[in-house]
Amino acid sequence: MNKNTIDDYKKAVKAKYEEAKTRKFSEFLLKPSPAELKNLCLLLFDLGISKLDQEILDRFFELNDKSSKQKQIENFDVDKLKPISNFLRGKTEATRIVNLDFIAVLVDFNPRPYRKFILRNNEKLTEKLTEVIAINEIVNKEGRIEVEDKKEIVIFEQFKKKSVAKKLAFAVIPLFVFGAAGYGVKNIFFRDKNCMVWVKNHYEAVEYDKVKDTAEVCPFNQGLLDNFKKISVCDTTTFFKNGAIDNPLVWYGKSPNKKEYEYFNQPGLHPETGKTLKPITKYIIEKHILKK
Repeated sequence: MNKNTIDDYKKAVKAKYEEAKTRKFSEFLLKPSPAELKNLCLLLFDLGISKLDQEILDRFFELNDKSSKQKQIENFDVDKLKPISNFLRGKTEATRIVNLDFIAVLVDFNPRPYRKFILRNNEKLTEKLTEVIAINEIVNKEGRIEVEDKKEIVIFEQFKKKSVAKKLAFAVIPLFVFGAAGYGVKNIFFRDKNCMVWVKNHYEAVEYDKVKDTAEVCPFNQGLLDNFKKISVCDTTTFFKNGAIDNPLVWYGKSPNKKEYEYFNQPGLHPETGKTLKPITKYIIEKHILKK
């Protein structure tokens, strides 16, 4: 079963919050009202933040360079911090990746943002893969099994080199196989159709050797293959679960030519541009869907 890295990130950030709320900034985090979260953000801004954290805050608060960023945060509508407060208080389970990155700054969770968390996880998977190869080599020397040709491992390495930021978001290898030293590496990690390509509105499994020179490929991910789809939307589409705007059922992003929005049934990265998809909002619905 593939790990859901978004859920892993959410759980890790929430666990760090539980630790941080009794420490240095407990007066802000113990009862994380929208106002207290805003005040903590301003305090961190005063203390000095890294360039990467500044990018996270720029994205969350939608800051620009036309005026003082601190002043823009001070004037930010505090009600827009309610989803953060509700998530930390346990009133909601789901929240946006941009919100999780923002919380990660407040509680000093590392690695942040989400894209770095994915890279760290993939590095660990690579280490585990190396361990399995080594174990299989030892077993083979002792004459117990035949080791599969390691040329398949080249596929994994090439995935890492091609569009790394985009591809690694999908590169999840089943963890339960790491202890299975009695099987060949190829049988553990690779299928006949060992990667995926995006076709119109969904992913399709393909053989890497047949498409590597003709298409952008992604590592095999059963969850994406089965569930991730581009969808059509209209005025009768259900955009929010139970009508709650903090529980979106649709995510959107700009098309490769940036001339129109495209809509998807799950969060993640746009399969053609690699940009993070955004949860649907009432503004987008009214301006770009209902008006059509």
